[in-house]
Amino acid sequence: MKKLLFGHKIGSGAYGVVMMAQAKDIMVHEPFTTVAVKKMKSRDPERLEAMLSEIKIIIQIGQHINIVNFLGAVTENIQNNELMIIFEYCRYGCVHSFMRNNKSSFIDCMNDLPMAWNPTTIDRNLNEEESNGGKRTSYRTTDLIYWATQIAGGMGYLSSKNVFHGDLAARNVLLCENNVVKIADFGLTREFNRVTHYKKTRNDSMPFKWMALESIFEHIFSIKTDVWSYGVLLWELFTLGSPPYPTFAVNDEFFNKLRDGYRLERPQYACEDIYYMMLSCWCVNPERRPTFAEAEGFFNLMLPPELQNHYIVSNEQYMERNRRPAGVIVA
Repeated sequence: MKKLLFGHKIGSGAYGVVMMAQAKDIMVHEPFTTVAVKKMKSRDPERLEAMLSEIKIIIQIGQHINIVNFLGAVTENIQNNELMIIFEYCRYGCVHSFMRNNKSSFIDCMNDLPMAWNPTTIDRNLNEEESNGGKRTSYRTTDLIYWATQIAGGMGYLSSKNVFHGDLAARNVLLCENNVVKIADFGLTREFNRVTHYKKTRNDSMPFKWMALESIFEHIFSIKTDVWSYGVLLWELFTLGSPPYPTFAVNDEFFNKLRDGYRLERPQYACEDIYYMMLSCWCVNPERRPTFAEAEGFFNLMLPPELQNHYIVSNEQYMERNRRPAGVIVA
């Protein structure tokens, strides 16, 4: 606790609040590191159990460039039902808010993709940050494609660990420097053992508009239901953060329309190929939905050669960490 200097609140969830902080000696060769600290809202045994479960899963997952990585935990007051989890800090916040707050700065270049990027694209973003006092505002269609690729890569990594997320949405994807996006909020995440799906029995509040048919009607969650959610997330990206099914309340009428074949319409900033990928994610038969590896490959090929696989190369440092002991525990 003495090694953390807290700043302002940057987020809130079902079980906790997230604070910006400076952590001392949590990273090698870095005396102070800006981090995000998830604190419990109240000293409640149920909330403590949920956060302990989250820590167990994120340690099991390991490190990846497109996941908000675990850095440590504060456990000194755990006997009093108090726990803190320390994560990487993502300076631009969630992708959903970034898109909506900067809609006026969006540049649509879907019809000119081959000319939309050049080798200095990442430098362009960094220069914009510097000229705006560290505040990035503009983004374009190719950014959406780059984010979609990275999210699929991060989700593919989760599935390789036999883990599903359970709440994949633009609000749970964070934007960092160098145009890197990271999947966050593992509160609903579960690990598979010998089965390929998980049947939910608790009556928690659920993100129904992002959920697959079998999740809604049979309470079944799997990597394939994450693929359905990924399709809705794509729709969010290519509408610049619009809410899905905006004219529908979450009720039996909405559920029945989905079961009868109703799907979201093609977004304004998505081409037919991208919309077809969304529709594929929403197949009734889970086995007909694409894998995350297929989705990653699809969007990766839409990027210019200099950026294809760029994030994979950048991921090597995280893979190296996975070959070392687990993260620091701060007490």
